[in-house]
Amino acid sequence: MWLLSFIPDSILHLAVLGILFSGIAFYICSFFVKFIPPFIPYAGGIRVFGTVLLIAGVYFYGSYDTEMSWRTKVEEVQAKVTKAEAESKVYNNKLTEERKKKQKVRVEYYTTVKERIKEVEKQIDVKCELDPAVSQIHNTAASNPSKGTK
Repeated sequence: MWLLSFIPDSILHLAVLGILFSGIAFYICSFFVKFIPPFIPYAGGIRVFGTVLLIAGVYFYGSYDTEMSWRTKVEEVQAKVTKAEAESKVYNNKLTEERKKKQKVRVEYYTTVKERIKEVEKQIDVKCELDPAVSQIHNTAASNPSKGTK
């Protein structure tokens, strides 16, 4: 059935209706052929051929209708996917902006901690003893600024 996707819908629809109506025409003609003496022996064969075409036409028409309903469903889902991709781009941009903000906060936080360490470093070198601010700065440097713990 995937080969049918290469055939335009209008041509496929005409072919299906052509088979269906030709089956009806042959079946009806089989009744009139009985009145023409040279074609009387062929009436049964024409009726069988018409019946086969009619059944095939009905089957193809059902298959065509199912194919068209699936194509519309695929188009609907494709539209939803396109919409979701557009929304995804928007949310990805927001996420990137939020990451940049957090990265900026971290960089500012770490530079502040480094400056405080440099200030206290001079006091540590002079006295050779640890200032109570050193352990506090050390703990502050080890904390995660994005979680809000300081």
